[in-house]
Amino acid sequence: MKKNIYLAVTGIAVVALTGSLSAHEPGALTNTDAATPAGQMPAQLVMEDDQHGEHINASGLWWKWDTATGDWCSARNVPLEHGVDFFGGFTTEVWGIPTGGIRTGAVSTSLFDFGVEIHLQKLVGWTGATVHNSWFAPMGKDISSEYVGNLFTASNAAAFNSLYLYELWLQQNFMEDAISIRLGQLAADTEFAGSDYGSLFLNSTFGWPPFLSENIPNVGPAFPKGTLGVRLALNPTDWFTFLTVVYQGDPFEDTVNRHGFHWELNSRIGYAWMNEAQLRWNHCDESAGFPGQVKGGFWYHTADTPSANASSSTVYQGNYGFYAVLDQMLYRERGEEITVVGKDGKSVLTEKSDQGLGCFGRVALGPQDRNFIGFYFDTGLTYKGLIPNRNDDTFGVAFAFGQLTNGARESLSDEGSRAVGAEVVFEVSYQCQVTPWLAVQPDLQYILNPGATQDHSNALVIGARASITF
Repeated sequence: MKKNIYLAVTGIAVVALTGSLSAHEPGALTNTDAATPAGQMPAQLVMEDDQHGEHINASGLWWKWDTATGDWCSARNVPLEHGVDFFGGFTTEVWGIPTGGIRTGAVSTSLFDFGVEIHLQKLVGWTGATVHNSWFAPMGKDISSEYVGNLFTASNAAAFNSLYLYELWLQQNFMEDAISIRLGQLAADTEFAGSDYGSLFLNSTFGWPPFLSENIPNVGPAFPKGTLGVRLALNPTDWFTFLTVVYQGDPFEDTVNRHGFHWELNSRIGYAWMNEAQLRWNHCDESAGFPGQVKGGFWYHTADTPSANASSSTVYQGNYGFYAVLDQMLYRERGEEITVVGKDGKSVLTEKSDQGLGCFGRVALGPQDRNFIGFYFDTGLTYKGLIPNRNDDTFGVAFAFGQLTNGARESLSDEGSRAVGAEVVFEVSYQCQVTPWLAVQPDLQYILNPGATQDHSNALVIGARASITF
């Protein structure tokens, strides 16, 4: 056991040292869970990818390329020019628990993702249409399930080892992208309840949150597999978006739905209905203020829902909950000065910087009688460019609190658990952009009351991630 911990800590130190010693010019974020740079519009709010079709840069030194595999000897740029964009990445992690939890130990976790996005307007002249297909292949072990025993999984890349169809959909935009309809296999965690600043962190609670994953059957339509669904997005202005979607009500357990193809639509498993309104400010280039956004959401599951107390035979008609999300930039570093030559001579402009301090927060409520998590709250701070000459690195601290419902507490107490109540997570993380296609991220987490009980002692979890974009 001591040998496993030693190997994990050694691996973490090597990954962290590699990132800190890098002298290369950092580029775009490569971590699939990385936060949206401060001041930029979140990806899910963009109806059409304006960057699609640009050439992949493979000139100069290898570590300055946009991707690790370059432009495939120019072969990659040919489909790009016709609206076909192949993408892929690989994430590997090492995790160790030196104290607390179920027992001490160490594991490795990896995730391979790949897919293709086709803009049919470029390919065949179909205006406003996009086809997207993506897959996940998780590998390795989950430190939380095997060693920590907590609800909020320490790694958002950990999952049952298999190959999963994540998303396969057709999207049609209308009225200059003011209306968008998406149909097919959809994942809710790509568009709903997410925080841009919170997405830096590796604990899964800061991604697809437990007020959804613990209250919707089998985690709901989220990593690593989506479900059948249809989504409508209304984006009448650049500062407001409304999303509504209906999903298959149960994605089923991984041992049943091993690859994401178990499709079933009926009233027995029900349907998951999600709605979210998004309000943004100071996101346009002309705005002088700090950018931010607020989201308000409501979800409803139509299937009959048993009581949260396993000893009760009560069955409720449906389940539901409410949530709110806030992202706000608090401080922006001064941008670079650029010289523009106009008709009246030269003028100096200051380019808006995406470096600075940002904060996030989420809060959620659900009925006590039928949910597992009744109240949830998380918050945190991130700073991009904190260290001089490391402009694309991001440092963050975060906190999450999830309280069990009265019914869930009674059920666990009846099973013999001690001091049932809430689980708390503290996380400190630093994402180092080594090259445009490689990022390393040492991470530290402390979990209070793993599993929302005192059956296991508080746990210290140490990890590191390396992410490559192909």
